[in-house]
Amino acid sequence: MGKELLVKGVVTGAVVGGLITLFDKDTRSFVSKNLQTCGSKSVYYVKHPADAIHQLNQGYAKCSKQLSSGLTFALDMLNQLQEVTQKVEKRDIERDTE
Repeated sequence: MGKELLVKGVVTGAVVGGLITLFDKDTRSFVSKNLQTCGSKSVYYVKHPADAIHQLNQGYAKCSKQLSSGLTFALDMLNQLQEVTQKVEKRDIERDTE
């Protein structure tokens, strides 16, 4: 019950806040322009679903490539850190034996 009431309150506050902001002329024109753009893009993708899938695949490939590149860089840095740590440990062991 409490969780449900909280969600209803948050949603109501967001809706009321959004409606209040629409009293500003610049905000109304911004929202109107973006809704028109969104509508026209939606219509385009409904008529051309293959383009939507193609763009999704391209976005996925780009993100995947960036993630792979970042992980490779992180692994290289970890390997370099491990090498440096091993050299320092080896040097410390050599000093202790002297």
